[in-house]
Amino acid sequence: MNKAPLPAVIQAGSGRTLTRAEFLSLLNTYNCYLKDQTQLHLTYSQGHGGQVIVEGFLNISWGVRRPIRLKIQDEKQILPLESPTSVDPTSQNSKSTMSRWGEYSELHQIDEMAETEAAQETVVKDPLPGPPVYETATLRPMRHRSHELEPESNLVRCMSDVSLVKRRKGRGKSAAQREKEKRHRFSINGHFYNYKTSIFTPSFDTSTKVRISSRMTTDQVIEQLLNKFKIENDPQEFALYCVHQSGEKRKLSHRDHPLWERILQGPSDDIMKIFLMDMHEEEVSNDVAQYLNLELPILDQFLLKLREEENREIQRVINKYQHQHRLLSHMLSFKMSPHIETSV
Repeated sequence: MNKAPLPAVIQAGSGRTLTRAEFLSLLNTYNCYLKDQTQLHLTYSQGHGGQVIVEGFLNISWGVRRPIRLKIQDEKQILPLESPTSVDPTSQNSKSTMSRWGEYSELHQIDEMAETEAAQETVVKDPLPGPPVYETATLRPMRHRSHELEPESNLVRCMSDVSLVKRRKGRGKSAAQREKEKRHRFSINGHFYNYKTSIFTPSFDTSTKVRISSRMTTDQVIEQLLNKFKIENDPQEFALYCVHQSGEKRKLSHRDHPLWERILQGPSDDIMKIFLMDMHEEEVSNDVAQYLNLELPILDQFLLKLREEENREIQRVINKYQHQHRLLSHMLSFKMSPHIETSV
C-alpha cells in the first residue's frame, strides 16, 4: 500500500468522484466485512499523476445460458527430439530416442513391466553360466519367465502397447504429482477439462473469483475471466450485469469499471451480485423490479387497478375532446349564420 497522501478527490470510475474520507470509509467497510478472509482484502496504491488504483479479487457469478467451449489442453508441451546416440542394447536402462508428446517409447519392455507388477517379490534365479543369449527380435537378454505368470502376461499383451506404457507411467507417479497434473488449469466449480465435456454450461449462480484492478474496464475483466479458465468463446458474446437483491438487473457498459461498482455497492453478495451473462440478456429497471418479489394475487390486483386507472384516463381525454368539439362547432355555426339588417 502506498503511504503517500491521498488526493482530496478520487476518481471512482467514469463520471463519479469520491472524497478522501468517503473512499477510506468504503475501503475499511469492505475489508472489515471480509476480516476472516484477508486474502480477499482490497489494497490501493497511487499511480502516475496521483491516480488511486485499487486491486483485489472480484467475485463473479455464472449466468450464461449458451454453452461455453474450453480450449484444448495446450499446456502439454512437446519435448524436443533428442539426437540419436549409441546405446548399449543389453542395458536395461536404455530407452528409445523416439518421443511423442513427451512420452518415450518403451514398447520392448512391456512384457517385463507386466510381469514385474504382478510378482514384485518373485526372486529370479541366476541365469545359467555361459555366454549371454539374446533374443533376435530386440537384442535383449533372454528372460526366464515364470509359468505361473505366463497366462497373465498373455492377457496383458492383449491390451494396446501404448496404453500399457501410459498406464505404467501413471502408476509410477505419486498422488501429489497426479493431482498437480490434473489441475493444470483452473476448474469451473470442479469441472476440469475433458474432451468429452469440453462444451458445457456452468451451473447458474455458481461463483468464481478473478484478480483485477480498478483501472480495468468491463471488457478487460471479461477477457481476464475467460483466460483464467481457457474459454474459447469470443469475449464479445458476454457482458457483466449488476443484479440487485430487489431484482434490478443493470448491464455494465464497456467504459464501466467493475471493481468500482463492487466497492460502491459493498462486499455483500446478498445486496448485489455481478453476473457474467449473455450479451443480449434483458435488463430489468428498478421500477419493474419492485414488483418481482410480490405474490401473484397481489400482482393481479395491481394490474386490475392499473386497468381501471387507464380506463378513467382514456375517458377523461375523450370527454375533454368532445367538449372542445362542441364549443368549436357552436362557434362555427354562429359565425356562418346570415345577418338580417332592418331599416326604420
